[in-house]
Amino acid sequence: MKKQKKLNMVKVRICAIIAAIILFLIILSICINVLKNNYKYKELTILFNNELIETMNEVTIDEDENIYFSKSDIALLFDENIYYNEAEEELITAYNKHIALLKLDEEYGLINDENIKLKGQLKEYNDEIYIPITDLQLVYDLEIVYSKKSNRIIMETTTDKKVDSSVIRKTKVKSKKGLFSKDIENLIIGDKVVILEESGNYKKVRTPLGNIGYVKTKKLSEERVVREQVNVDKKELVVFRNYSNVSGVYDNLDEPVDEKKLNVVIPTFFYVDKDSKVLNKTGSKTAAYAIYEEWMKENKLTFMPTVNSNVLVSESMLSYSERSQIINSLVKLVEEYEYQGINIEFDAVDDVNSFNRFIIELMPKCKEKDIKVCVTLNSNLDKKKLEKIVDYVVEE
Repeated sequence: MKKQKKLNMVKVRICAIIAAIILFLIILSICINVLKNNYKYKELTILFNNELIETMNEVTIDEDENIYFSKSDIALLFDENIYYNEAEEELITAYNKHIALLKLDEEYGLINDENIKLKGQLKEYNDEIYIPITDLQLVYDLEIVYSKKSNRIIMETTTDKKVDSSVIRKTKVKSKKGLFSKDIENLIIGDKVVILEESGNYKKVRTPLGNIGYVKTKKLSEERVVREQVNVDKKELVVFRNYSNVSGVYDNLDEPVDEKKLNVVIPTFFYVDKDSKVLNKTGSKTAAYAIYEEWMKENKLTFMPTVNSNVLVSESMLSYSERSQIINSLVKLVEEYEYQGINIEFDAVDDVNSFNRFIIELMPKCKEKDIKVCVTLNSNLDKKKLEKIVDYVVEE
């Protein structure tokens, strides 16, 4: 009898242990599903200018929430001319008014010639170069926020207008206008939303989690303009090539110029010389220059001086440091004389790739100073490629 009772007790204990294990596994499974259905295990998504996008390669986020995009994806989204020099293990990327140079696995990078400590590092992963885009927000005119709760990267262009508002009464974000549409997210008093458009009694908004939907207008405070739209005014270029010799003697033009256009003369004032130096041949202190400048003003023309070269491109623009030296010298000279821009006109280009890199890297620094850039074509330059980079392309 006693043995039977002991046996029954053991069976009861074993059953209790098994039941406890089963209960634990059920609870664990429920917890995992809850987490999965909520936030932690949601697939990473990317919202760029309020549109969900897909990338060619994996986007990664490290433990410090540094976001990494592959070089291929950066090329598609921002800089089609992004360049990685395998020999030097350095990446050069330019966009609008900024240029950056990053070296593989180094914690410092150059952004517009300023040495900046990076939060992330340029890395190689799965045979792809990965770029810490969080560190390059300034370069790409971006504002980036990562919502851990929704596992969403929210990116927007800082040259676009932005308007926001605050929630003044607890509310729900709806997938469509109307009470019976699906609830997307709950908002509480004080939450900030970005206003995307007006829509009757509703406003289309973007929430801090990166969800886009509709909220009743009466639940929101007055709108606040965070930033205005940045617009670029580009005038048509008119080149007075026959009047571009300082030593020439000219009568006034037969007809007044159209002041809605950028009317320029392009005398050759600057030369790229050996050791990547720029020679200044303006002759600005001569009587001929003074007479010429006065004639220009009378005819409402402006200077866009030409840059030529005394040396081969392959001898002066092969490296980033050589190109930067020339670029910085040119920008400084144009600023000093208060010229409208510069015209790049080389008689020959023996290294087209280095020449193109020079133009690509010149543009951000000129845009930053509102200096217009024109390239005069020769037979071995690609017009279509250059038209995407510079302000103006003209024929010889």
